Amino acid sequence: MGKLMGRLSLVSSLTLMSRILGLGRDVLFFSCFGASLIGEAFILAFTFPNLFRRMLGEGTLSSAFIPVFTDTLRAKSKEKALFLLNQVTSRLFGFLGLGSFFVCTVSYYVSRYGILEHPKWAEGIFLNSLSFGYVVLICGSAILVGSLNSTGRFFEGAFSPVILNLFMILSMVAGKFIFGLDLSKLAAVLCISVMLAGMVQLLLPWLKLRSSLNWKFQLIFSGSAEMDQIKSLFWVGALGAAVGQINILVSRFFAYSLDESGGLSYLFLSSRLVELPLGVFAIAISTVFFPEMARAVSGGERSKFLESVHKGLRLTAGITIPAAVGLATLAEPILTTLFQWGEFGKEEVLDASEILLIASAGLPFYAISTFLVKVYHSKKRMSLPLQAAIISLTANLLFSLFLIGEYKVHGLAWANVLAAIMQTLYLVFRLEEISLKTLLGYQPLHLFTILLSSSTMALVVWMARQVLFIPSNKVENLFYLFLTIPLGLVTYGAVLSIFRFPEARKLIQKILFR
Repeated sequence: MGKLMGRLSLVSSLTLMSRILGLGRDVLFFSCFGASLIGEAFILAFTFPNLFRRMLGEGTLSSAFIPVFTDTLRAKSKEKALFLLNQVTSRLFGFLGLGSFFVCTVSYYVSRYGILEHPKWAEGIFLNSLSFGYVVLICGSAILVGSLNSTGRFFEGAFSPVILNLFMILSMVAGKFIFGLDLSKLAAVLCISVMLAGMVQLLLPWLKLRSSLNWKFQLIFSGSAEMDQIKSLFWVGALGAAVGQINILVSRFFAYSLDESGGLSYLFLSSRLVELPLGVFAIAISTVFFPEMARAVSGGERSKFLESVHKGLRLTAGITIPAAVGLATLAEPILTTLFQWGEFGKEEVLDASEILLIASAGLPFYAISTFLVKVYHSKKRMSLPLQAAIISLTANLLFSLFLIGEYKVHGLAWANVLAAIMQTLYLVFRLEEISLKTLLGYQPLHLFTILLSSSTMALVVWMARQVLFIPSNKVENLFYLFLTIPLGLVTYGAVLSIFRFPEARKLIQKILFR
């Protein structure tokens, strides 16, 4: 377990670095673009390769590939496992390469030859023609990273997002502040930087696999029993992941279609802040526990599998529930401190804080459903996540159509949250390892302790606001956050420790007796 926590610490630390850089990237982005049409066009364009990245590279294909690769590596040989890796990467580069070339060509033709009359849509499609090729690079990187994860190597995968953020930050700094590009050209440069980052993201795990496992890439399109197994797992899972990513696309298309600008920007900004704790901790937990659960299932070690499931769920809930409470409580000061620069002013901050308040309610449900999908994938049961994704998509679409007319972007934010709740509940109640008694009982999940600690934290932060002051400018907001965030963390940790939350007590003992 010590080695597992060490890996979790590595992934979390590097992911934290990535998220901090990502936060800086977003601050810079909204400072450059504000809530403009060009900025929203880039967000829409970048949505497409990101959807395929999550659906294929870091989602279903990895989930189908890692258990089979792990089985092959354990039960057969390293040579058989690397042969399987070449089979998968050959198909991925071939099919995605042709598909990306087609999408980029069609997008460029549609955007540049007057087929779309509205400039808003033409700009978004043009930027898509520049950035969609990122799909091939990042999906190939994700499969190579999955191979490294299966052998206990996590650095390259956790460091990969850092590369993307650095390239995007440098391109905006150079384009805006050195060369003084207008917004359209700056958005195009940003797309090109994404492609360059993708090349480096692919090269890093490629070189590590060559040095650590002596892997040599070969084009292999022949079949095998292992390849057939991956295909059978992939197609069911891919459909479920596609449904989940269409869910995101639906919300962004609805927001992009609103008459006034800003809706898509506020949704995107809220999702980025929600993804900070989601990515640093929740996805890191899923990344580290997934190979462990897959190995336990493969070896028939049920008790070890249950221990991983319970520990993963407890850590996920214990981190994301207070994070959601903190985001909701401190939405306006956080947005003022981080994003009130340049083109993003006080009015935009107030509008965005309302959306963040809503979106924060969905954070624990996004995180728990992400972990539960990995639990099902480790058992090679892809159909239930598919069913849950369809429920989520249907709910999001219906709620969006019902709420957008009167509540605009606020309605879309609520639709996302309600859809996430329904998806999570379905995954929980269909999982044999989690009964209602297990969920509501004191152990092993300690859900009551987490909720009580989070509520106490929120009360203490609220009382501090009454005693201290209401911040009115950026400096005061920064000072206010420096006071209230540590106060909230100490309160939360203290209550967890009093009620004997396992990880909290172990952390305190480690600090005191180091």
